[in-house]
Amino acid sequence: MMLPAATTQALEETCHSLIPISQAMGLRVDAYDGQRLRLSAPLANNINHQQSAFGGSLFSLSALAGWGILQLKMTELGLDTNTVIAGGDVSYDKPVFGQLICVCELPAGYTTFTEKLRERGKASLAMQTRIIVNDETAMTFSGKYVVLLTT
Repeated sequence: MMLPAATTQALEETCHSLIPISQAMGLRVDAYDGQRLRLSAPLANNINHQQSAFGGSLFSLSALAGWGILQLKMTELGLDTNTVIAGGDVSYDKPVFGQLICVCELPAGYTTFTEKLRERGKASLAMQTRIIVNDETAMTFSGKYVVLLTT
């Protein structure tokens, strides 16, 4: 799959059409600068019985941030790929009582990853995303993504 364009709007529309939970969560793609992706979602769509953000929503938003930045990068490279998450771990450090904000930055191993992908047609990449509250990390997600060339 390749996005129609490497833009925040194209990524948001693709998330909503291919991953329906993202629309129910109210996911928004706020910013992308080529190295860093920022997603958000309103608390109202993701609230739990404690009036804080539901852990499953935080996990989903985090997993989507890693998937999303890879979709944008693969589109920039003109590569038609299939990206899946192979695993993930989280550390919940503090509750989220407001808007869910998730940030994902490309890891240091990104260049090696793209070289392997072009050479072998398949590569994996470990990525971290963070849920941010008042400029502090509320949750850290560490995920492994596998990308396959489809053409």
